[in-house]
Amino acid sequence: MVRYTMLALTFALFSVELVPRKMSEYVLAEDDDDDMTSASRFGVRAPMEDANIFSLLTFSWMSPLLKLSQSKQITEDDLWEVPSHIAPVDVAETFDVHWQHELDHHLHCTPSLWRALWRTTGTHIVIGGFFKLIHDSFSLLNPVLLSLLLGFVASHTSASPQPMSHGYFYASCMLGLQIIQTIVFQRSVQIDMDTKLKINTSLTTALYKKSIRLSNESRQEYTTGAVAMLFWTDVARVGGLIDYIYTIWSAPLQVVIVIYMLFNTLGYSVFVGVAIMAASVPLNNHVSKRLFTAIDELTKNQAKRASLIVEVLSGIRAIKLYAWEHPFVRKIQHVRESLELVSLSKYGQTLAWFSISSTAVPFLVSFTTFLIYSLFDNKSHGPLTARLVFVSLSLFGLLRSPLVTFPTAISVIANAKISMNRIHKLLTSNELDLESVTRLESIRRLNYRSSVQGSSGSDNNGFAVQVTDGSFS
Repeated sequence: MVRYTMLALTFALFSVELVPRKMSEYVLAEDDDDDMTSASRFGVRAPMEDANIFSLLTFSWMSPLLKLSQSKQITEDDLWEVPSHIAPVDVAETFDVHWQHELDHHLHCTPSLWRALWRTTGTHIVIGGFFKLIHDSFSLLNPVLLSLLLGFVASHTSASPQPMSHGYFYASCMLGLQIIQTIVFQRSVQIDMDTKLKINTSLTTALYKKSIRLSNESRQEYTTGAVAMLFWTDVARVGGLIDYIYTIWSAPLQVVIVIYMLFNTLGYSVFVGVAIMAASVPLNNHVSKRLFTAIDELTKNQAKRASLIVEVLSGIRAIKLYAWEHPFVRKIQHVRESLELVSLSKYGQTLAWFSISSTAVPFLVSFTTFLIYSLFDNKSHGPLTARLVFVSLSLFGLLRSPLVTFPTAISVIANAKISMNRIHKLLTSNELDLESVTRLESIRRLNYRSSVQGSSGSDNNGFAVQVTDGSFS
């Protein structure tokens, strides 16, 4: 009785959610109405804000835009407004409130930029972690269903085969699990992207506002180039933390569960493969660091060459006048051949070693584990059949990802902490005395007020400078 009641409630909830919500600003055009403007076609409000849970999970709220793309090229005018939860103005104001709260209470404790960011994006981080937990849980169910399906296939070669309904049930469960896992993963990715966007918006806006209020003493330390590096490098590093923040708790949990499942599958032989995989983690981490270093070096050399070319083009008249073509050509060739191409070669070699290690280690782990099991065990869990092999390979595949990403996550978190310290230092620097600054009303506002009132409202008619009966020579 309880089962049928829950089924009825689920169907009722599904039916209610399928009813479109009231969207006064979201208007769809008819199929033959091609002359309507974007505002009348889609409205202003983003449809995802009024979409039901099923539309959010399947991204069906984007169907009108995708349908329009079949008949024309999508431009910026065809897009909706940014959703309110990631609107730059709202996000920046929310972060400013939390950061100002930290500054106002700095007498009791040091103002924390991490707390301000958490209060701004904490809800999205928690929701993203929930979807990450669901995705990892479903990924751990795949080997279990695979084992049951292979057991069903193997039973038909014995005297007591399982009913065919079991096979259909296992296959249907694997299909449904993959569909749900894909939907949950895509939703998790979207939430992570929204969170990263909110972090970048908050920090970028705060840095910009602070940079125009710096005192003369602070400007000696924070030049235009130093502030630009904070925008380009440090803000990106803090935003990139979202890609690995869940790895801190999900990776150890996955490792423990997968090792337990492998032990139940192959016994003590599995620890040989786990030891080899664990030993390869420092090697992969070293190669990854070398790869990131090569990328940074290549990027710097490319930027140096581009800056030199821009400098040459901006001063081409003087270069041609004094016949300095050959010295500048040699300088550009030196940067290109001795620096950029050397960095590109290092990057290619490091990437090749990374590909070799990523390919060889899984093969070595599985080969060694099956060899040890065949030579020294082969009894505790039966002979080495296709069921044991495929289930073990699936579990080893699940084990490899957290072992590789966990060291990278530690490195990313360390870099993000350093970047946050730099940003925090700028945001807490001395500012100009606002009482000594007189802010005049902008000329644009004066002109707008004059046009509305029908008169200038001032002697200069809203212009910054007014010249009467002047002559220029």
